[in-house]
Amino acid sequence: MMIIAGGDSHIWGSELADSPHGGKNGYSRKTFTALLAGSNYICTAYPGISNHEIAQRAREELHKDSPKAVLVCWTWPGRDTIYTSPKVILEFQQYCEFHSIPYLFTCVDNCLIELLDPKTNMENWYMFPPGIESHETLQPRGFYQWAIENKYNIGADGHPLEDAHRDAAELIKEKFNELVKKSNQ
Repeated sequence: MMIIAGGDSHIWGSELADSPHGGKNGYSRKTFTALLAGSNYICTAYPGISNHEIAQRAREELHKDSPKAVLVCWTWPGRDTIYTSPKVILEFQQYCEFHSIPYLFTCVDNCLIELLDPKTNMENWYMFPPGIESHETLQPRGFYQWAIENKYNIGADGHPLEDAHRDAAELIKEKFNELVKKSNQ
């Protein structure tokens, strides 16, 4: 089964050793999505894109033949108009469900969560554990928030580096394995 990963620079792997310049050498194989998927991986992410573009690029790949599952890390809602991101995410969720495509969503920042449509299926989301200190985000977090607040190594342009991706993959592994199991049924 092929895993399609969608997202922005965090899923592309900007500043990671095997993709140091945000795409000059192609997407990284060291992101948490790539680590989870292993060799059955297609990355549709690209630095700086909006949630609308994330959904569009993933959907284009899904139209190709072969069994697939989708892992999307949604970006900041400010890259779309304020009302676009929740609509795009719900429509992509409904697209996956209609076509029986297993999916798992997460995000870079939890500011997106409060904007989501109430019809959004949160069972298919992975949110990173909340912080415990008063200066941390005390609600479940997105990948970027979690990495920053846990003081992982960050590149010069602000992207979490390999250690954050490696640990994120470990945290998500159980939820990801549920996705894979669903797709094999």
